[in-house]
Amino acid sequence: MPPGDDTADARARLRDLLVCVADAEGRAPRSVARDMVLPESDVVSYRVTLPEFATVPLGAGLRAVRAVRDLVATCARAVADDLPDTDARTPGRLVERTSLSTADEGFGFDLFIPVHHDAAPRFGRATTMRLLRTSNAALAADPRTVDHLVDDVSSALADLAGEHRGSPFDLVFHWAAALPADRRDTSLRFPRNFGANVRARREKAVPAAARGAVQGRVTRLALDGPRRVVTIRGPFTLDGRPTGRERAVRVRVDDRQTYLLAVEAHTAGLTVRAEGDVESTGAKQGIVVEPGGFTVVDRGRG
Repeated sequence: MPPGDDTADARARLRDLLVCVADAEGRAPRSVARDMVLPESDVVSYRVTLPEFATVPLGAGLRAVRAVRDLVATCARAVADDLPDTDARTPGRLVERTSLSTADEGFGFDLFIPVHHDAAPRFGRATTMRLLRTSNAALAADPRTVDHLVDDVSSALADLAGEHRGSPFDLVFHWAAALPADRRDTSLRFPRNFGANVRARREKAVPAAARGAVQGRVTRLALDGPRRVVTIRGPFTLDGRPTGRERAVRVRVDDRQTYLLAVEAHTAGLTVRAEGDVESTGAKQGIVVEPGGFTVVDRGRG
């Protein structure tokens, strides 16, 4: 070890030390450095398998970035539902504190999920564990018995399967050095047909001309080119039939006035209801709001 940062060869010595530790542990130097710099973050590594020298189209790459964000957010919300020391803002704050780096080779990301949260110790670890368990369930899922958390996670996982959702990919879970887990690093291998099968199952589940409705709080607002998209978290009904637990539903609104109403509801934390025709975006279901199909249910709190 160099005696201090002011030593002329400090960087070279640290680099050599890093390589020695990595060789001794049978790990990549980057992995060792990661544990030193972010000892209190669990790491989820995503890598898609591509032919040599192949690239990923921009659309598929952006879809993968959204998918890893959705995986963390979906599992964080599920964990928050089970923990007493959390509120509606806790999942979003964890997503904001989660960081990402790109792979050295090929296409993929490393997600760094902080283990602890100020108000809820180990909230991040619980989220990563929930992601592992649910991803494992998605791999082994019987379509007849899939619950809605596994269904939502499966949809996001399908978006990690590269162009046309037809490539195999891996998720590797590495536990924070500062909070060792009771298990070793875990690797999940998703086969080539996983993404396409999930998409086919979701499309088959939506009948032609289906009508959908969702009631809950606005959790996200986005301007997607000329389109305005509002995300509402709440119970989702399909042709009047409940589909199970709460989920985040993308609602497309075509007029500016409705979007401004959604912005107002989001700012004030009001409950809204949206209904209209169901559309499929990839493997996910959303709603296209009809005229008058977006309403504020409560105009105040108490």
